[in-house]
Amino acid sequence: MWGTFLPSGPILLSPVLIAGTLGTGLGIRYEWWELRRVIDQGTVVVSEAHQNLLAVVSGTLLTFAGVAELGVSPIVAASLVGIIAAITIQGVAVPVYCGAFVGMTSPELFGSYWYATLAAVLAGLLFTVAHPVFHGVGGKLGTTAFVGVLMILLPTAGSFQSGTIPSQRVLFPVVGFAALSAISSFTVHTRSAADPVLASGLVGTVGGLLLPVFVDASGELLAAAVYSASFAGMTDPKRIPNEWWIGTTGIGVGLVVVYTTPFVGGSGGKLGTIAFGSCLGIHGILRTLNIFHLSRRGYQPPKEETT
Repeated sequence: MWGTFLPSGPILLSPVLIAGTLGTGLGIRYEWWELRRVIDQGTVVVSEAHQNLLAVVSGTLLTFAGVAELGVSPIVAASLVGIIAAITIQGVAVPVYCGAFVGMTSPELFGSYWYATLAAVLAGLLFTVAHPVFHGVGGKLGTTAFVGVLMILLPTAGSFQSGTIPSQRVLFPVVGFAALSAISSFTVHTRSAADPVLASGLVGTVGGLLLPVFVDASGELLAAAVYSASFAGMTDPKRIPNEWWIGTTGIGVGLVVVYTTPFVGGSGGKLGTIAFGSCLGIHGILRTLNIFHLSRRGYQPPKEETT
């Protein structure tokens, strides 16, 4: 079964993938208790739903326009939107950044601004509904965007972009850059005044601008891995405590980016979903091992949405 996903990779990758999958399942299982609390107490807050919805739609259209009209790469466009939002409208920077991931979808798939707007509305609604859970888990915003995008693309898109799994010589540079990106983003937002959106946007801009120019044909893949891992770096320290574990998360991100190259290409939010799964995997493993004294009773997730 694992050979289907890792047809020619090193034999060690199969145990890594198995461990990551189990960890992700554990992370979801632990979060189930928080989800039950939300359902029982009805803590979904709708007072800011209209503001969040407008922010998501705005982030989507700005990013989509940058890609479709200006020819900017999706990574750079979304990163710049995140940076601008984090500096100028910090109060809604998080939903704006979520919308930016929707706007990363290829114009060939959306076809028009109407489809992009509709996907943004769906993602904006999901943003409000999912707000009480998975706080501080990197990649949550991208996953929210990915769901909204797929709800539009699956019934309407003819086919997704696809490619082949890169050669083994590309694997280790991708993993290395992803680990470095995750650590960089995490360090910036935990050890400076920058918030997670700004940290990810800065890392994404640098990677998106430089790697495709100064690296060979693998530059775009490296930039994608760097941006995806920057979302892992947005994780709250209450979820993943330090750079060592974030670096491990980045390694997982890099591996998944490489081996999912043939699937759902051009979909906004895919990179964030990869980061989300990797973060949940590491968080689930950490909670299971009780490495930093988390328990179902004593653990309290971050109260503010930052990812």
